[in-house]
Amino acid sequence: MTSIVAPEVAQSNVDLGSERVEPPVRTTIAVFVSRFPRLDETSILREMNEMERQGQPVLLVPILRGRGKVVHEEAKPWLRRAMYMPLLSFRIALSNLRRIAIEPHRYFGMLGRILAGTFPHPSVMLKTLAMFPKAIRLADVLPKRGITHIHASFATHPATMAYLVASFSKISYSFTVHGPDIFVHRLMLRDKIARAKFIRSVSTFNKAFLSGLYAPMAERKIEVVHSGVDTSVYTPSESDTRAEREKPRILSVAALNRTKGYNFLIDGCLRMVKKGLALELDIVGGGPHAARINHHIKELSLADSVRLLGPKPQHEVAELMRQADIFVLPSVIANDGQMDGLPNALIEAMAAGKPVIAAPISGIPELVSNGTTGLLVDMTHPERIAEALQLLLTDPALRQQLGRAAQERVRRAFDIRVAARDLIALFDRHEGQLPTARNLVRTIGWNDIGVVALGVRRVHERNDSVVAEVTTTDGIRNRDLVVKRQRDRAGQSRDPRTRARDEFNVLNRLRRDMVEELRDVSGPVTCGVPRVLLFDEDHCAVVMERAQGLPLDVLIKRARLNRKRTRRLMTPMRRAGLWLRRMQECSRIDDDGRHLLTALVVNALSDLELVAAADRSVRRRHDEIAERLRTLEARVAERPLPVVGQHGDYWPGNIFIGERKVQVIDFEGYREGMPLEDVAYFLLQLRVFFAYPLLHRQFADVARAFLAGAGVSAEDAESLQLFVMAKSLRSLARSGAGFRRSWRTRFHRAALREALFGKLL
Repeated sequence: MTSIVAPEVAQSNVDLGSERVEPPVRTTIAVFVSRFPRLDETSILREMNEMERQGQPVLLVPILRGRGKVVHEEAKPWLRRAMYMPLLSFRIALSNLRRIAIEPHRYFGMLGRILAGTFPHPSVMLKTLAMFPKAIRLADVLPKRGITHIHASFATHPATMAYLVASFSKISYSFTVHGPDIFVHRLMLRDKIARAKFIRSVSTFNKAFLSGLYAPMAERKIEVVHSGVDTSVYTPSESDTRAEREKPRILSVAALNRTKGYNFLIDGCLRMVKKGLALELDIVGGGPHAARINHHIKELSLADSVRLLGPKPQHEVAELMRQADIFVLPSVIANDGQMDGLPNALIEAMAAGKPVIAAPISGIPELVSNGTTGLLVDMTHPERIAEALQLLLTDPALRQQLGRAAQERVRRAFDIRVAARDLIALFDRHEGQLPTARNLVRTIGWNDIGVVALGVRRVHERNDSVVAEVTTTDGIRNRDLVVKRQRDRAGQSRDPRTRARDEFNVLNRLRRDMVEELRDVSGPVTCGVPRVLLFDEDHCAVVMERAQGLPLDVLIKRARLNRKRTRRLMTPMRRAGLWLRRMQECSRIDDDGRHLLTALVVNALSDLELVAAADRSVRRRHDEIAERLRTLEARVAERPLPVVGQHGDYWPGNIFIGERKVQVIDFEGYREGMPLEDVAYFLLQLRVFFAYPLLHRQFADVARAFLAGAGVSAEDAESLQLFVMAKSLRSLARSGAGFRRSWRTRFHRAALREALFGKLL
C-alpha cells in the first residue's frame, strides 16, 4: 500500500512496526433518549462521550427537546449535533401518508397494537400516539443517514420509539434497563424484548427481575453492563487530611421524587442536632417533592443545618462532592413498588472516595457492600440513619477506610471506559454483515496516522467520489475526520488516482499559503482549508480533518424565510467572499487570461446550441444571447485579466463558517481560471436557495454582502454578467434532455434571463 502522510503529521507519528493491523471499523449507532438536554441523565451523556472516544460514533436522537435552565457543560456540544425533530411537521405528515399508501395493513396494524398495549394507562397511550408519526418519519430518514442499529436509553418511551422505527424499517435495536423504567410500568415490554437484538441491564438485580417475568426470552437476551464514571476525574478531597471543620458536611444528590425518603433523612439530622452534633446537609436536585421537602425543613427549624440547593450542573456537583465529608442517598420503595435502580450519584460519590450511606434495595448492594465500601441502612427509619451518621462523623478513620475501599470498588467495576468498551462489544457481537459504509474506509492506511479504531458517521455518495465522515481514536483521544475516495466516472478527463493526488497537493499548498489572519468588519478572520493527514494512493483516497463550523447552506436554510434572520447571513456571506479573494491572491500567477476568456465564450456558445435545441424560450432568444456574449467578451477583454486558482465548485455547501474561521472543502475541480468564474458560480447556486416568491430582495442583500467580501465592485458589472451567463448555460447544458423536469434548472434559466438584461441583483 502506498500512503503519503502530510509532513506536519508525519513528524508526530509513532513507529508502529512493519506489521499492519486493520483497526476495527464501526458504523454509527443512533441513541434514543426521552429528552435532551436533561440534568439527571449524566450517565447517558458520559457513555456517549466515551463510546465516541473509543471509536464508536453516535447519532443522538431525542424524542423531545429538553427545556431545563441548567445544562451540563458536557452536554453543550451535543446540542449542535443532536437530531432534533418536531412531533409533527409537513415532512412527517408526508411520510405518514406515503406509508399509508404503500403499507396500509402494517401501518394501521401497528397503530392498533399501540392502542391495545397502552390502553391501561391513558397518559402513556396519548404520549405514544403523539410519537407515532415521528417514528414513521425516522424510519424513512435514519436508513438514509446510514443507521443500521438503534440503542434506546430506557425501556419506556425511547424503547417504544426504537420498536416502532424497527417495525417500519430494516434497522435493529437494543435498549438499556436502569430499574425505575421496569419496576412499575411495563407496557408492551414483552413485545419490545421479543424484537430487540439484546437488552443491556445496569445491574444483576434488573436481569433477575426481568428474567422472572419473561423467562426464558429475557434471560437469553439480557446482558449486564454496569454504568460507569470517569474515575480519573474524581480525587479525594482534602477534607479527610486537614483539621476537622466546625460543621461536617453531608451531601445528597438526587431527583426529588417519591423514591427518595428525604423527610426521613431530615428527621435523622434533627436527631443528631438534638444530641448536640452540629452538621450541614446539602441536598442537590429538583423534582415534584421539592416544595414538600423545603416545607419539612422549615417546619423542623433546620434551615441553618439543611439547605435545598436545587438542580446543579455536573461541574458544580463535582465541587460540592470534593467539599463533602459523607454522601447519603435516602432511597426508598414507593407505595406502587417504584424504586431506584443503581443510582449514578452513588457511583460518583464512591469514585470521589467518599464514605456513603445508602439503602439495601434494588441493585445498590451490588455497588455498596455494608461495612466494607459503605453503610447500608433502611432509609424509612430516621433513628437508623442517625446512628449511621453518628458512627461516621465520630470516627474519621472509618470514614477514610470506607472511602478508600469505595473508590477502589468503583475503579475496578464501574469505570466508564470499561462500561463503554463492554457496550461496544455487544454492538459488535450482535451486528450482522458489514455495511457498505464500513468497507469504504476499512482498507485505508490508518496505521500511518496512528488510528487504532474508527467509526463511520455518515457516507455521501457522489457521481465521481464517495465522502465518509468518520471519527477515529488513537487510544487516547478521538478526532473527526473526512475520507474522500475518488472513483471512475464516464467521460472523465483524469483518472481517480490523479484527481486524488491533485486534491491532496492543492490542500497542502493552500494550507501553507493561506495562513495570514485577515480583518473583517466584524473582527479578525482566518481563511483556510482542513488539515490533510494522508493520501492513500492505492485507494485514491485523501484523509483530512473535518472542516470547522457550519456549512453555509445550512445557515442559509435556517434564515432565508425570515427577514430579520436573513440579516444574520451578512457576516457569513462577506466571509465567504473574503475567503475566495484570499485564495485568489495566494494562487495568482503572472499571466494574461485572455485565452481563458476566449475558451469560456466558445464553450458558452456551444452550450447555447445544446440548450436552444431543447428549450423553446432559449431558442427564441438564441441570437440575442449569442450577440450579448460576444459583445461582453469584447468589453471584458479590454480590461486586465489575471489568472488565479479556481475552486471549480464554490457553492454554499462547500463553505464552512466558524466563529472566527472560514474553511472550504472539495478541490477536485481546482484549476487555473479567472477571478469572477467562482463568483458567478456561487451567485448562480445562491439564487436557487432564494427561489421562492418574495425572496428576491433577500437574495440581493446577501449577494451584495458576498460581492463586497470578494472585492467585486460596480466596475465589474459587465464582467460578472458575462460569467453568470456562461455558467448558467453550462449548468443548463449539463442537465441534458431531462432539464425540463428539474426544478433547479428553472432557476438557472431565470438567472440566465436576469443576467441577459443586467438585472441579476
